[in-house]
Amino acid sequence: MTDSKLLRWSVASVWLATGLLWFHPHFRAVGGQVLARLGLPEWLMGAACAGEVALGLAVALLRPSAWLTGLQGLLVGFFTAVLASREPMLLVHPFGMLSKNVPLLAVIYAVWLVEKEGWTARVGWLLRGGMAAVFLTEGLFPKILFQEPMEIAVVERSGLVPFDASSFLYLMGAAQAASGLLALVLERRWLRWLWLLQAGSVVLLTLLVAFQEPLLWAHPFGPLTKNVPIVAGLAVLVRRCPRWW
Repeated sequence: MTDSKLLRWSVASVWLATGLLWFHPHFRAVGGQVLARLGLPEWLMGAACAGEVALGLAVALLRPSAWLTGLQGLLVGFFTAVLASREPMLLVHPFGMLSKNVPLLAVIYAVWLVEKEGWTARVGWLLRGGMAAVFLTEGLFPKILFQEPMEIAVVERSGLVPFDASSFLYLMGAAQAASGLLALVLERRWLRWLWLLQAGSVVLLTLLVAFQEPLLWAHPFGPLTKNVPIVAGLAVLVRRCPRWW
């Protein structure tokens, strides 16, 4: 699989999963609650999911284009702004409900730039910044500044941490934030090793969180499904690191 297809299909997987998960009762229950708080009719959820499936198929099957990229960016930006304005704490949610939209947008626009100008340094920096952002935000905000009982409970139930869960999250948050900063300044083999560690940590944390909270796979905001383009973006950076930096 080429790098461009890997990125494109990782984005398509998010749209397809969000649309097809409408068939899951948990998805409909949470989505219905969100629509009710926004004062919107519930039928809108089914229509939106059908549109997301169509968009996912278009992203997977069609060549990247300005209109398709713009439409994706508009939708992600619109939903992020609406949800953040009504529930600002979603911006610092421990499972990245909205913060993971930053690397998602980076991958979306990287796919278009590759089609337009090839694998230029600008594409590299777009992916580099987008991937660094998620480690900075998820390390600093939910784990250090705005710890939530939900994430503390997940750590405690894992049975893998032999000391205070809150203290563990502080340490983990500091490590994540530091890795995000290092991803912007390191070069060559050190940078490549860092991205490998970051990709491995995303996969591992996804498995651990999914084991504790499996219904997160069926959450309308995609806290776990959005990890797919993050891992894809890191994988491409690892493969192309020697050519860019």
